[in-house]
Amino acid sequence: MTEQWPLLAARGFDDMFAGTWIEGDDPDEIARVLGSDPATAVPCGLDEAMREYEPYAFRELVWLGEHSPGWTHAITIAGPRLRTDVLAATGRRFLQVVWEPYGLGVHDLYYSDGSTAGRHSPTEIADPGWPYHQYATGLAPRRPGLIDVFTTGEPARPEGSLGLWLDNWLTLAGRVSGRLIDERYLDATRRLYSVPI
Repeated sequence: MTEQWPLLAARGFDDMFAGTWIEGDDPDEIARVLGSDPATAVPCGLDEAMREYEPYAFRELVWLGEHSPGWTHAITIAGPRLRTDVLAATGRRFLQVVWEPYGLGVHDLYYSDGSTAGRHSPTEIADPGWPYHQYATGLAPRRPGLIDVFTTGEPARPEGSLGLWLDNWLTLAGRVSGRLIDERYLDATRRLYSVPI
C-alpha cells in the first residue's frame, strides 16, 4: 500500500472520501467552473475545514488548492462528491476517487483524459483500452492470497479487494497528477469553497 488511505482516515474521512484531481493551476478558476464564488472562499487548514465535515449534507463544501505543477486537488468536506460533468465540459483532465463505506465501498474511477469522460471499474484497472492505462503499471485488480472481508449490514472496510482497489485509485491519481497525498499536503493551507449542489 502507498499509505495514502491511512493518512486520510487519520484525518477523519472514514464516513466518506471524495477527492478530485483536476488539471489546472488556478484554484479560483476551477472553483468558478464548479459554480463557486472565489470571493467567499475561506483560507484554512484541513483540520479547520473538517469542522464542517458532513457527508451527504444538503450543501457542498470543498477544500481546494494547489496539488502539484499543473494540477489542483479538491476534497469534498460536506455534501456529495463533486459533479464531474462540469469539469468534463471544459476539456480538462480529471480523476475522482470516492470511498463510501455505507454504499459501494470503492466507486468506479470517474475520469476525463481531456476529450473523453467516463467511469472505470477497479476490476479492470489493467485494461489496455482505457486512457490512463500507462499509469496503471504494477497495479492489479487482485493479488494471490488476498482475502476479501465483506460484512453484511455493516459499513465496508478498506480491506481485502476493497483496500487494494482504493490504494490502486489513490496511487493512479498520484501518478497522473505527479504527487501522492502525504502529511505535507494535508498540513497545507488551502481554501474552503462553497459549491452549488
